[in-house]
This record gives sequence, structure tokens and C-alpha cells, in this order.
Amino acid sequence: MKFSQRLFLAVTAGLVASLSTASAHITVGGRTFGLIDNTTQSNNTQTVSSSFGWADATDDSYGDSHRLRAFKFTLGGTQTVGLTVQRNDGGGQTGASGLFLPSFSLYSTPLFPANATHDSSLPTSNYLTGLFGTGATGESFTDTGSYVTGVFTNTPNNLWDVGESFVDGNGNGVYDGPGIGGTGKEGALRALNPWKIYNDGGNELFFNVVIGHAADGTSANYGAASGINGDGIADGTISATFADLIAGDYYLFVGGATYAAQNTEAPINGPSYNSYPTYGIAVTVTATPEPTSAALLALSAAGLALRRRRRHA
Repeated sequence: MKFSQRLFLAVTAGLVASLSTASAHITVGGRTFGLIDNTTQSNNTQTVSSSFGWADATDDSYGDSHRLRAFKFTLGGTQTVGLTVQRNDGGGQTGASGLFLPSFSLYSTPLFPANATHDSSLPTSNYLTGLFGTGATGESFTDTGSYVTGVFTNTPNNLWDVGESFVDGNGNGVYDGPGIGGTGKEGALRALNPWKIYNDGGNELFFNVVIGHAADGTSANYGAASGINGDGIADGTISATFADLIAGDYYLFVGGATYAAQNTEAPINGPSYNSYPTYGIAVTVTATPEPTSAALLALSAAGLALRRRRRHA
């Protein structure tokens, strides 16, 4: 959709520096819960860029990972994990209060590269062009102006900008640009499927196992993609529980669930800054042992107590 061209601009101008370092690439700095067995952990200090990033990654043109926040937690043993994400209007956001509808996807991967990965890296572009070619032509639009420090002017820039008319060639209701490398893909992110992305050195990050997802609201806000687990109430809160998660590292990606906002949410600094409004979020992760694990722990504790009593006797 619309910001695929902006990804190119971000590459050439180094513009992602206008966002925090953590949001410019896939990292989990400041968002790692650590080993969470039999605990509840929360983080309410984070923001998400745009109100549409997760929903956008459910369609055939994929999505831009800059529009989501990544969190990590680790399990030492088999656990049931509950996840809750709420909008946090007091979280230092630049976007309007009472607007953000959260969604998330949970993945596991055996390896996370030491250096941050991102959609606009050359290896990611090469990966996408290898899969999809470079023949995507996008959709036509009327170039009437451009944004300069958040204000729309009548100076054309050969990019589609919020408010400009376009021809909706595939009927999805939003403008589809040519994508990274002409692939028609806005990024590597997929909210409902496994996906790959690379860092500048060519190291691969493969979210090869999709544990599950959850979306706030209904198809009226998150779009027409099939298989989305909506909670039916667009109230700014979403929760889900995942049983029998085995020991290992897990990655939670949180983003906005308002698909159509791609046509209306103007970047606060214009396309040349690739910086959309941000929204505060609060994330809570709860892990509890599976019943069999809990029983084994109780049995072990009982055995220790029995041995101690025998020693005292």
C-alpha cells in the first residue's frame, strides 16, 4: 500500500532516525521479559507507530515491520501463557487518545541475529525480489502535492500521499504502491503466517512457527483477510491464552488493527520522514505451569518435606 514508496525514501535518506532506534528495526531492547515461568510480567512504557500496522500485514502485499513493536519472553518449561495488550493513552503517544485498537501475533524462532533486521535492508529486498520478481506496477494516483513537516503543500513529489485520489485496482480500499524493489510487497512482515527478514549483513531471521494471534474488534476495522481471530468488541483491549508452550524463546509483535487508516492517517512529519503517529500500549504476559508440571513440582516438594521429617525423627 501507500508507504512502500516511503520505505525506499527512508533507505536513501536515512530517515528512520526520526523514530527511536528500537522502532527503526526489529529489536527487543527494553522489551524483553526474560524467563517468565509461573510469573506475571508487564510493560506499559512502549508505543506503536501507526494504527494500522498489524492489520496491513494480513493482506497479500505483506506489511512494514516498522509499524509494530516486538517483545520477547522465555519459557524454561512447558507453560500456559496468557497475553493481554491494552491501549495506554497515557503512554506518551503522539496520536489521538481513544483511537488505537491493538492486535498481536506470537511466533517462535530458534535464532535471533545479533544485528537488527529491517524491511529495507538490501538482503531483505533481494529475498523479496527473488520470490516475487520486480514487475509490480502498483496502482495509479493523482499527485497533487506533498507533506512538509506535517503540512500538505501543492508541490508534487511523485509519491502517493494521504488525501490524494487513486485507482483501487484490486478493490482492497487502499492505495497499493510498487513495493520494495518493485515486488508489490510493502515489507517482509506477515501477521498470520511464517515470515523471513534479513539484516544488512545478510543474516536471516525466520519466524518459522506461528503460535497464534488476536485482534481487537471485527472485520469492520481489521479488514477482510480470512482467519483473523477478532474478539468482536473494538474497545482497545485484546487477550488470548496459549496452552502447552514448550521451553524456548517467543516473540510477540504488537500493532494496530485499523486497516482503512492507511488512507487517512497522515504521517506527522510527511512521507520523507516515514514517521506516523504513535500510540501507547500496555503488554502483560502471564505464564503458569501445565497441570502435569505443577503436579510434579508439588510431588517433588512433598518428597523433600518427607525426607526432612525423617531426618529430624
